[in-house]
Amino acid sequence: MKNLKKIVVMVLAVAMIAALFAGCTAAPQESAPAEQPAEAASSEAAAPEGETYTIGFVVMNTTMTWMQYAIAGAQKAAEDAGVEFKLYDSENDVAKQTANIEDAIAAGVDGIVTNPLNVDSLTPALIAAADAGIPVVTFDRRADGGKTIAHIGSDDVATGRLAAEYIAEKLGGKGTVIELVGQTGASPTIDRGNGFHSVLEEKYPDIKVVYSQTGDFMREKGMSVMEDAITTIGEFDAVFAHNDDMMMGALQAMDEAGYDQDKIVTMSIDGIPDALRSLQAGKLDATAQFPVALGKVGVETLIEYLKTGAVANNAVVIDSWLITKDNVDTGDFYPELSK
Repeated sequence: MKNLKKIVVMVLAVAMIAALFAGCTAAPQESAPAEQPAEAASSEAAAPEGETYTIGFVVMNTTMTWMQYAIAGAQKAAEDAGVEFKLYDSENDVAKQTANIEDAIAAGVDGIVTNPLNVDSLTPALIAAADAGIPVVTFDRRADGGKTIAHIGSDDVATGRLAAEYIAEKLGGKGTVIELVGQTGASPTIDRGNGFHSVLEEKYPDIKVVYSQTGDFMREKGMSVMEDAITTIGEFDAVFAHNDDMMMGALQAMDEAGYDQDKIVTMSIDGIPDALRSLQAGKLDATAQFPVALGKVGVETLIEYLKTGAVANNAVVIDSWLITKDNVDTGDFYPELSK
């Protein structure tokens, strides 16, 4: 806790003065042991009533559509709890995300919420945060190294399997697929890809991924990768994109190349507003909702820890679900379509 040592010193000083005024007739009482500073992942000491906090929200970027909504939800959760919210944009740069964690530590934040660009990129920074007594919660993307008190995520392996099953059903168990891969080394990329390919290998040997390239989860990159795939492959039966932003770029590339999109099965992940609009327009066949609440729950989990010294659940999983034209109103962002 902040200024804990000062508080302990002041209490002891007051006790000594009181003893001097009381004289020596009363037997001295033993002082209660001083409370120790909270460690990042194990302290169970509760915060003094009314203490305020500052949270560093260190995100991979602020440009991806899903991230913008996740940030908004996280910021509102902090505001509702009366907690100061400091946003750090890492601009898809591993070195900058590490520097942002270090800056947050130097700024004296009480806790950090972050989604690591890849599974091991933040290990030294997370160790530094733990050494400084600053608890860290990861959301969206996990960290395989360093010390954290909780991870708030979705089962990306299951989501990848969901995408494979949907595409396989639409293709009748046979065909060719172009895969637009997410950012290299990111846990959603690893897990979505593993889930997708495992289903095809286990159950659908006649479905082949004939082109697989990273689009870094970005719309413009997705478009350029799809343009290259069109030039390289020519004919294909389906497109699977690890997120909607890349798929929006891919749909534009196919449209400009004159492809009949009614004959191509398309499936992506995130459930952003543009994807829902594409579902309604019949351009996109399906998306899987990646829950935008992950950022919000990450902040709420950290606040719970700061106030109580513990968390009820250190591995929160919010499941994705399949969205098609028939149930587009179940998407997290469906209310946005009327704006």
